[in-house]
Amino acid sequence: MDAVLGFVLIILPIILALVLLVYLKKAADVTGVIVWFVTLVIAIVAFQTDIGVALTVSAAGIVKSFPISLMVATSILMMTYMQETGALQRLIVFFKTLGGGSRPMQILMISFGLGLFLVGIGATPVSMLPPVMLALGFSPMVAVALPSIGYDPLTTFALLGVPAVVFTGEYSAWATDITLQQAGSVFAWFMPLVSVGIAISMLWIAGGRRLLLSRDGLVLAGICGLTAGLMAIVCNVLLPLTTLTNVFAGAAVLLVLFIFNRVRGKAILDRSTLDEEDIEVENGMSIYRASIPWVVLVILSLVTNMIPQIFQFLFVDLAFPVQIGAYPSVINTRFLWQAYTLMLISTIVSMPFLKTDRDVLKRTLSKFRKRALRPVLAAAIFFAMADVMNFSGWVVGPGGVWLNPPDPTNNMIFLLASLTAGLGLLYPVVAPFMGLLGGFISGSETSSIAMFTKYHVETSNLIGASSIHVAASNGIGGGLASVLSPAKIQNAAAVIDEIGIEGEVIRYGLVVAVLMTLATGVMTLLWAFPVSLLTLSIASIIIISVVLIGGYVYMKKPPIEAETSIVHQS
Repeated sequence: MDAVLGFVLIILPIILALVLLVYLKKAADVTGVIVWFVTLVIAIVAFQTDIGVALTVSAAGIVKSFPISLMVATSILMMTYMQETGALQRLIVFFKTLGGGSRPMQILMISFGLGLFLVGIGATPVSMLPPVMLALGFSPMVAVALPSIGYDPLTTFALLGVPAVVFTGEYSAWATDITLQQAGSVFAWFMPLVSVGIAISMLWIAGGRRLLLSRDGLVLAGICGLTAGLMAIVCNVLLPLTTLTNVFAGAAVLLVLFIFNRVRGKAILDRSTLDEEDIEVENGMSIYRASIPWVVLVILSLVTNMIPQIFQFLFVDLAFPVQIGAYPSVINTRFLWQAYTLMLISTIVSMPFLKTDRDVLKRTLSKFRKRALRPVLAAAIFFAMADVMNFSGWVVGPGGVWLNPPDPTNNMIFLLASLTAGLGLLYPVVAPFMGLLGGFISGSETSSIAMFTKYHVETSNLIGASSIHVAASNGIGGGLASVLSPAKIQNAAAVIDEIGIEGEVIRYGLVVAVLMTLATGVMTLLWAFPVSLLTLSIASIIIISVVLIGGYVYMKKPPIEAETSIVHQS
């Protein structure tokens, strides 16, 4: 394969995805199916991939997507059921009282701490929190942007650690075998800086320098960010609790904020924000009963992950491997351990405690069918595309055995790696931006991990960099793409009937995503190579640039739309 032609053909589906998403406003699932098909045709026609191989790896990619795609399905099922029983509305009313009236406290408690916890157990902040933020007096743009950027301040540990689990499998397939805790430990060291940056960014989006420089602003952002980041290190480096990182980090942030308010003699709850309709919802159901599905889910998550014997039994002994045709390795489904199974069980167990009758179940299933199919397809199809890229050029040999491409340049990943290896020391700085791009296109960090892990491993090997750090930075970039994801932002905007402000949200989110991804690139550079005068010089130049640009942007006049949400800070 000619290098220039091959490069053009490889990036063609990515460019097509950007055009479909940004300019033609196509949905993520439609975009995914189109770019998968285009990638499939290119792999078969131009890169000489056996058609049977291409179709088989597409099917395998779908199966490999189950930890995220089925999680999307069961999450939608649980949230729909809670909505139909009134439990979700009761929880939202409770969330509205949090913060004690302080804007920084409200933002960091609800969109940061609570957002961490919710996405950790599989709930969706972009569906739940926009109405809460709007009811608290924030502008529509802020009400959409904050849950989007707060979808996961710890990036890779969302949804009971699904991205970290997928990364472990992908990295082990193309590099050396690693454990889930080893993978989580690599990601964890990035987290203090990333989470502090996201906490600061939330305040900037909500109120610019006035909110950042308010009495509680930067102090609370620093406290929350460091608490979440350090808890990530504790749960991965010191303890084998990777899958529960978000749960513990979110709980720790909420606890620290509660203590902060108590020390200063301020209340943590403010019921003055409730209207008559809220009070009616509040009187209709206790907060304890409304939270039963989540309580059961947390208990199941703790039991299946913190008791070694149960974890060993479900994760290792009952891995339930699946063989897809002649695919060169089995796929461990571990469906009894997966978060989607725990979420389904939690929903079923909670039914006797909530108002459940035939009509409720009928409405739940009807709405679930309408809501779930397209998001599930969008989550799965990019895994299929990723495996087509990974196995492009492979052929079928004697006896039906799959063989590597006779011409190595017929493999898309090898060709990309060969072309980008020329970046040398700068490559680790660029790597997280690949994840950012993948996360933007697919709407999922996990998909971005599936798409680019092999690519980063091969390129890192060519330039002598630490492949695990480079590949991990790709995942972090994919997580930071949440604030740019059209699917997530549109979901949040739809909840408050503000479809059309997505571009405005992305405009401010782009600043945050680029600065945080660049900071991630600096950390990757320092960990990917032995420290030298050259690497320190490159890192210093980038750090100074980030500080100057970030300082200028963050201290500018706040967004006009956010100014209306700023109130006097007591």
